[in-house]
Amino acid sequence: MFSTKIKWLYGSSIIAGIILIIIGLALFIPRVTRSDTPDLYYYNIYTLRLLLPAAGLLLIVMGISVYFIFNSLKEEILILQENYRSLDKKITKR
Repeated sequence: MFSTKIKWLYGSSIIAGIILIIIGLALFIPRVTRSDTPDLYYYNIYTLRLLLPAAGLLLIVMGISVYFIFNSLKEEILILQENYRSLDKKITKR
């Protein structure tokens, strides 16, 4: 159960990161605007062009790091369980 939550966490963060990158790159498509468009509109577009792909990359990096950390912890737990079983067998033989 715990592993499915972790898989959902890193999977959803990677997918959300990809979506943010696509949306951020879509803002580079030229648009037709009227001459009376306020400057704030352009500032928002320029800001989103930078922030959305950066946030997407950050989410992807976080998802991948959670994936690798979870796998390494799972391997460590398995090694510790094997060591515990072997020590338990040695103790019970006495």
